[in-house]
Amino acid sequence: MHIVPRGNAEDIVTTSVNFSNPYGLSSVYGSILANKVLSEDKYRFDIVISNSKDLAHRSTPKILPPPAPLPPSACTSASMCARRDMLLSLLKDVHSVDVCFVFPSDKTYPMAGLWAHRTILSRHKVFEELILEATEALGATNGSQGTKSTLEQDGDEEKSVKPSTSSSSSAKEESSGMPSILTIQVDKFSLATMCSILYFIYAGEVQLSIAPSQFAISKAESVLVFYDTQGKTRQSVRWDPLSTDSAWKLKDVTWQELGLAAEFYGLGELGAICEKEIAEMLSASNAVDILFNVGCHSEKVKKKAVDYIAEHMGSLFVGEGNPFESFRDHPACLDMVIEVLRVKATKKA
Repeated sequence: MHIVPRGNAEDIVTTSVNFSNPYGLSSVYGSILANKVLSEDKYRFDIVISNSKDLAHRSTPKILPPPAPLPPSACTSASMCARRDMLLSLLKDVHSVDVCFVFPSDKTYPMAGLWAHRTILSRHKVFEELILEATEALGATNGSQGTKSTLEQDGDEEKSVKPSTSSSSSAKEESSGMPSILTIQVDKFSLATMCSILYFIYAGEVQLSIAPSQFAISKAESVLVFYDTQGKTRQSVRWDPLSTDSAWKLKDVTWQELGLAAEFYGLGELGAICEKEIAEMLSASNAVDILFNVGCHSEKVKKKAVDYIAEHMGSLFVGEGNPFESFRDHPACLDMVIEVLRVKATKKA
């Protein structure tokens, strides 16, 4: 065994290893002067196991650099990769989903439904609260109608919600064998943005370009269709074909949109990633927009944007142009302008 200092490979210390140890000991001991392995205020050395006793005279060991760190999105072990793949399979599994996000304010997909799993979402406090509110609302609605909804799967093309006469949620679940379907309305964000949010929750990775085939997305002609003559309520759901030929084309999500959604849903780790990306993409064409649309929710982005504007005021104020014009009615406009001027004055001083 050779102890090789990183700073000076010539100061090798060699220790013999006796593999025929009668006591069955597996430990090998070696010592070297501390000052020989001291480099940049740290003890740096390598241990080389070799059948040669003259390693120092024969050749200088090649010290390999440490491996590059894995990117944030990479799996660090086989088990983690397997877990990620399993969760991504669940994300598009129409047979196991039990909560649906609807987007009545989305002008492109107002009748779309994005499905997920209560158990997975409930790990995050904001989603846990939304699910609780939806559960209470579902119970109140069912109580007033005197019916409960049960889930039926008709092949792979349609899911229907039909009434059950059970008076309690637990009784209903026992009779149907499946939990109630909850609906959570999303007004602030688009279908594409919520897809990106779910992808991060399930996979731990950021995805701005959305592939609908990776999600359980449904489309209905109407939210509920009432059959008054029978006293029943039925909800029909058409599942989007999970193929590359799908008619669904979702617009790429921006870092600004994703950052606002991350802040709204309390996803701190995702929010930090978005803040970093937004700060690095500041330019004369978007700095003011980022200051108001993102900076009002993120102190870090606000500081970066204010510093950028203060430093590049010459390129922002061209002629009679006013980059703050479109935000003159914004409640924070005056405070933002004063902050920019204060930073500008500080830089001059």
